[in-house]
Formats: sequence, structure tokens, C-alpha cells
Amino acid sequence: MRYDARVTQRRRAPHRAGRRTTLTVPPEVYTQAELLAHELGTTTNDALIHLAGEGVALRERRRRFDALAAERGTAIDLLDTSVRDLSDFPSPAELREAMLSGRREDDVA
Repeated sequence: MRYDARVTQRRRAPHRAGRRTTLTVPPEVYTQAELLAHELGTTTNDALIHLAGEGVALRERRRRFDALAAERGTAIDLLDTSVRDLSDFPSPAELREAMLSGRREDDVA
């Protein structure tokens, strides 16, 4: 194959602003990046950036989830249950009836 033929067949990733770096990519990650690159019709490097972006989004989502869980846990811990009569909670049958009350008849199996 001629050099110019190889160059024209090469897929190009979009130019991005940011810092350049050199990474050692684990084989299993590189394999997934190659598969994704093929699916997206782009380069393996571009797919690695895509995977990194998904990882960042997942990490941020987990951070927000953990913060909300901690906030709600603190709110529950601060409840003063000694002043409330806990016997007024609904029974399991009442809970089920309340949960199903908003369903249409054709939704209930």
C-alpha cells in the first residue's frame, strides 16, 4: 500500500483544547477503546477521551449521590422520634393499597 493511500484512510479525531500527556493504558481498557472507536468511527485516542469523559461523569454523579445520601442520613439522625407516636404509621396492607391507588386498573396484574 502506498503511503498516501494509508494517510487518506486514517480516521482523524477532532482537535481539542487541553493538555497533552503520555499514558500507559491497561490492555483491557485499550481493547474497549478500540471497540468503541470502531463503533464511533473515530480513532482509539478519541475513544479513550470519550471513555475518560464517561468516567468523570460517573464519578461526579457518584459524588453527588453520596453527598445527598449523607445529607438525608443526617436529617434522619436529627429527627426527634421521641415526640412522635410511631404507632400511627400505616400497616403493610395500607401501604400497598396507597401505592396501588394511583394505578389504572389495566396496569394492575
